[in-house]
Amino acid sequence: MFTIMNSHQQYIDLYREHRDMVCDGSIAVMNQARDTAAALLAEQGLPTTRVERYKYTNAAEDFAPDFGINLLRRQSSVDAYATFKCNVPNLSTSLFFVVNDIVCSAPQSSRALLPEGVIVDSFSRVAATHSDILEKYYNRVAQTDRDFRQGHDGVTLLNTMLAQDGLLVYLPKGVKLKAPIQIVNVAAAEHDTMSLRRLLVVAEDGAEGSVLLCDHAENTQAHYLTTQVIEAYAEAESKLNIYSIEESNEKTTRYSTLYVEQQRGSLLSYDGVTLTCGRSRNRIDVRLLGEGAKTELYGAVVADREQHVDNNIVVEHLSPRCESEMLYKYVLNEHSVGAFAGKVYVAPGAQQTASQQTNANLCVSPTARAFSQPMLEIYADDVKCNHGSSIGKLDETALFYMRQRGIPEVEARLLLQHAFINDVLRHVEIPHLHDRLSQLVELRFRGELSKCKGCHGCVK
Repeated sequence: MFTIMNSHQQYIDLYREHRDMVCDGSIAVMNQARDTAAALLAEQGLPTTRVERYKYTNAAEDFAPDFGINLLRRQSSVDAYATFKCNVPNLSTSLFFVVNDIVCSAPQSSRALLPEGVIVDSFSRVAATHSDILEKYYNRVAQTDRDFRQGHDGVTLLNTMLAQDGLLVYLPKGVKLKAPIQIVNVAAAEHDTMSLRRLLVVAEDGAEGSVLLCDHAENTQAHYLTTQVIEAYAEAESKLNIYSIEESNEKTTRYSTLYVEQQRGSLLSYDGVTLTCGRSRNRIDVRLLGEGAKTELYGAVVADREQHVDNNIVVEHLSPRCESEMLYKYVLNEHSVGAFAGKVYVAPGAQQTASQQTNANLCVSPTARAFSQPMLEIYADDVKCNHGSSIGKLDETALFYMRQRGIPEVEARLLLQHAFINDVLRHVEIPHLHDRLSQLVELRFRGELSKCKGCHGCVK
């Protein structure tokens, strides 16, 4: 009988009992990391709220139920490209699907917009022709001791121990994508299922491109638990944009971790938007290794009912003249919970660092809860670092002003909430994606986004 405190043991037992099956369904570079991950997970377990970076979300509790795992790598009978529709109007993308944690074979139409040398494919297929890329980058930044001597991340260890495949996005030196790469993650099962997704994004020197991640969940009776580990490498003078849109349902629990390494003069921009979910825990760890690197992290959260959204971020300035910006905004209604913790670490010698960190929370109902924890840890004296947070309710003066001019109260509240979130959306550089997100946010506030607006049967 597994309790919350030892919920990790069921996964270790599963791995040890079926180790040959797990390895047979995977590739060498992933198998090489499994035993070490299992040993570390056995030693430290899954994090509870006693762990500083998990003080608002109890991972051990979320992983305690018995979820099925597709160790036999059974392919879905559903043709994702024919069944699911997740298109942003007027936005041309190279479209790829991952159903649970199975990377679907893409038709030629999905690859037609990719420049020569760009790779978007599963680890299992890439291993036959470009194993050197996987060997160089897989699990390199994710295995780093990220928590300032507090140990490795338990959820990442579990993913490394059991994940059997992943998706590689590789932009070779100097290549500039004209169209974004869109990856649609779909949770679809008849029974409670755990998915173990892995994504590796590499932008070589001078490469530029955008990756759009869309998360959806089929509206069945099943509960979904997803671990997603993303490793992103921005090499010298590269520019990488990552957009993440979470639009699942209340039966979905997602643990997503993004590890980033940036080299000299690189720019990484991340925009994460949570529209609908059950429990969502998003961790971002950024290491600015090269002089003049810049990272931009933006997040927008709309939550109501019993939804729980936790964003936890650490940015490490390890070289001089680097910049970072964080802006996260939450609109919380009913009994929802929103949590933000952001830490900027400036290492000795990282002079002329510039950093701005802002978290703002709007509690629409008196029963919504917001937690905010911005932090600075600075060991250099020539820096410009600021941080701030706020938790409040709708501006009654502005609401009164709008009502005096004939705007109904419901509409006035919607407009104020939309304007609050738009501070984040304006950083989306792709015009058609910005317009679509603005529309989805409005639908969300109007209560018209109870299920994903992209999957089969619900396209409008």
